[in-house]
Amino acid sequence: MIRVWKTTLKLRMIIGFMVILIFAVLLIFRAFDIQIIEGGRLSKLADAQFQASVYFMPERGNIYSADGSILAASVNIPGVAVDPLMVKDKLKSAERLSKATGLKYEKIIKILTKNLQFAWIKRRVSAETAKKVEKLGIEGVIIVKQPVRYYPNGTLLAHTLGFVGINDNGLSGIEYKYNKYLKGNKRALKVLQDGLGQYIFIRGFGLKKATHGDNIYLTINKQLQFITQYYLDKEAKAADSKGAFAILMDPNTGAILAMADYPSFNPNYYWKYSARYWRNRAVTDDFEPGSTMKPFIISGAMQDGIIKPDTIINGHHGSYYIDGITVHDVESWFGKLTINQLIEYSCNVCACQVGMKMGKLRVWHWLKKWGLLSTPHAGLLGENAGIDRNVSNWSEVGPCEEAFGQGAAINGLQEITALSGIANGGYLLKPYIIKKIVNPYGKVIFRAKPKEIRRVINSKTDKEIKYMMRLVVKGGTGQYAKLIDFKVCGKTGTGQIDNPKTGTYFKNKYTASFMAFVPYKHPVLAMLVVQQEPSKISYYGGAVSAPVVRDVFKTALNILNVYPGDKAYKTQLRAGNLSNNENKLTENFKNKSFKHEKYPARHSGSYSGKMPDLKGDTIYQALNALSRFGRLSIKIWGSGYLYYQSIKPGTYVAESGGANSVTLKFKPEGYYGNASLQKTEKKSKKSKSNSNIKSGSKSAPKSKNKKLTAVPVLKGNEKVKK
Repeated sequence: MIRVWKTTLKLRMIIGFMVILIFAVLLIFRAFDIQIIEGGRLSKLADAQFQASVYFMPERGNIYSADGSILAASVNIPGVAVDPLMVKDKLKSAERLSKATGLKYEKIIKILTKNLQFAWIKRRVSAETAKKVEKLGIEGVIIVKQPVRYYPNGTLLAHTLGFVGINDNGLSGIEYKYNKYLKGNKRALKVLQDGLGQYIFIRGFGLKKATHGDNIYLTINKQLQFITQYYLDKEAKAADSKGAFAILMDPNTGAILAMADYPSFNPNYYWKYSARYWRNRAVTDDFEPGSTMKPFIISGAMQDGIIKPDTIINGHHGSYYIDGITVHDVESWFGKLTINQLIEYSCNVCACQVGMKMGKLRVWHWLKKWGLLSTPHAGLLGENAGIDRNVSNWSEVGPCEEAFGQGAAINGLQEITALSGIANGGYLLKPYIIKKIVNPYGKVIFRAKPKEIRRVINSKTDKEIKYMMRLVVKGGTGQYAKLIDFKVCGKTGTGQIDNPKTGTYFKNKYTASFMAFVPYKHPVLAMLVVQQEPSKISYYGGAVSAPVVRDVFKTALNILNVYPGDKAYKTQLRAGNLSNNENKLTENFKNKSFKHEKYPARHSGSYSGKMPDLKGDTIYQALNALSRFGRLSIKIWGSGYLYYQSIKPGTYVAESGGANSVTLKFKPEGYYGNASLQKTEKKSKKSKSNSNIKSGSKSAPKSKNKKLTAVPVLKGNEKVKK
């Protein structure tokens, strides 16, 4: 019996030991699984439950113009936030907050009843509203200051700068393109939190110095930007254009000095505008250039020795049939013309024949060489390479169409870059808009330098094409761009707009453009103006775009201290800044009496005196002359040059009373009241009504016996009509 009991006890002990051993092994395995196998995952889960990261948004870097003026900056704007769980009397609190913030009661009560610890009532409020909310003393409601992007100049350069969203990320323009530089690096504080999510204590900062973003300096000249945008808006409104843009460039460096778009928008309130207002047309919009393409193709033909400036080509009286299409010009008097006259009067028929002489490969080669088939890479959002068919897909008349600006669609940035190549002596330069990038500590991390891409044409060809473009403004299709003291070189263009549904052109939609540079011998400015679908005044580039160039050039040359006379601007280009001796030379130019300075310098305040003779003055010159008559009411009619003033020259104008008023009437062709030009204007209108053309460039005829303008033609077998 005893033996059996001992045996049973021993068995029980063995079984118990085995059970304990099994449980020990399981416990060790589980511990291994938790600590080793699942350790990393469980540790992260614990951190997520008991630790949190509080992020501090860095201050966004500023954007400056070339002279250091602020174009975009970040300012701290108060906002109203709430912890809904801390608000006790929600109904009463919602009523009081509604009165203080101006928000609807229903919207606020919806926020206060959320099961959250943080919610925005209103992200941006005025300082006055913030004070009202603070005075309410509602538990759980706080005022939070957050950086908000601010554009002090409103609409100025809006399309280029772009804008920033509520999460401090750039959404358009420079703000988007260079977001990684401007935004900076955000830092975080590690904190512990309890089961309710309340912070317990902070475990180290790690924030040493300011972490705001880098500052960007653009090549934009703020003064030039203002006048470019002002004159573009003025002319685009007068022409009732669907859209318009202008680019002003330093042709000797490739730096973009101004870039304006119409219609504009205010980036401080970007959400109030539809997305179509945001795009930068000067960069993103492709268009058929029309006759502005001619200088680039003709210069290539001269460079290759196919033609010379005095080569004579038959204009076929404005109508030329070739391989299934008929090329038209707006004038029927075009007989035998030289290449100089081809550019001056913008003859399509002659340009077509030059293109056919060159052939497909040569024309394509020169389009590529001038950069009209490649992306400019100027540092702007939305740049592209334009649109053109592969040369292998060109029709037999492809070179003809390309020669007068049909077939290929380019953008403004490509064209102004190519134009600058003609202005600077034949060198294609890389365009750029970023001058430098400076980090928060003042170190320059990027600085732009002028970069030559290639030499396109030699100096001989360049001088020849410049002379032709000078003739365009002097007596051809670009006469509206004339300046009194400076010689302007330019080219007009009126392109047709494709109808994607039919594959042909719209009957009444055009793109009116004008490109130019000044001064003639030593250019310091190059400019392109394009108006999309102008419906009033005219649809010719010489009529609605050239006046913008004229007004901008006239004011810009004064801002840049460029004065008439070769010595003055040759010295400027050579030395950069005027020395003491050169300042004396400049003063001599300032004091020299030119044709438009027929009256005393402007004075401040009111003034009594005789009314000056304003005949032949532009609006700007006339207003400047009358500015000394402080209380004189001025009424303006028309645009261009003054031909009528209601108060005759020499009439005494009194200071007092405020009843004196003068009416000034302006007319583009009425330059200095030239009767012959006014007669020509009437004849030009009559000629226009009898024309059957679709696009091109038009201006006042030079004489009674010659008509000037030429127009592009439709593609395919469709004849051009107008």
